[in-house]
Amino acid sequence: MGDSKINHPRSWNGKALAGDWMVTLKLDGVRAIWNDETGWMSRANRLLYNIPPWREGHARDCEVFVNNFRDTIRATRTKAARTDTPPIGSQDLYGLAPLDPRLHWGTLTNPTPADIHTQLDRANDHGHEGLVLRQGEQWVKVKPAETHDVLITGFAEGMGKHRGRLGFVTTMKGAVGAGFTDADREILWAEAKDGLLFGQVIEVSCMQLTEDGNFRHPVFIRMRPDKFDGAT
Repeated sequence: MGDSKINHPRSWNGKALAGDWMVTLKLDGVRAIWNDETGWMSRANRLLYNIPPWREGHARDCEVFVNNFRDTIRATRTKAARTDTPPIGSQDLYGLAPLDPRLHWGTLTNPTPADIHTQLDRANDHGHEGLVLRQGEQWVKVKPAETHDVLITGFAEGMGKHRGRLGFVTTMKGAVGAGFTDADREILWAEAKDGLLFGQVIEVSCMQLTEDGNFRHPVFIRMRPDKFDGAT
């Protein structure tokens, strides 16, 4: 199954949508795509581990979710499972294509922004990350804040109290310097000096994008090791 067959949801622009839309839950997990030759792969075409093998009649495009995002990353990125590695069972795989019934959240017709926010609040209240609205092959992801996953293209040392650790990173959508904890800055600066920061992916929230596609008021949320693409 090649990447060309994977549906990539676009971010909701905050406007009303026309027509009938299936409302589905968005889990804060790891996307896993089955490859007949290599097994489960991430969207960045990296091997994922400890996931039960695909079985005939089951989804080949799934979201893996074990307890929370951190546990899911540990479970899928640990090559040799240890006693403290969260186990992944078949119940932890949620089919995206075809859709797992557990993710179905209802339908909306010609939804207004208020309609969409009402469903989003309802999903968030139940502990879910957000929604994906589907209309055929068109998928729209909806989260409490606009977020983007972007590659790190550069970095700079901090100034003042942040001297000797990360100040900010650069991306194709602009620089990101807010949102990092002191521990984040120290860890990422060490990776930068070791040549390991380029090509890693971060999740960034912002008010919106400017007309030329840059962040407005970007804030770092977290690293996305499930989407690492060091070759980019």
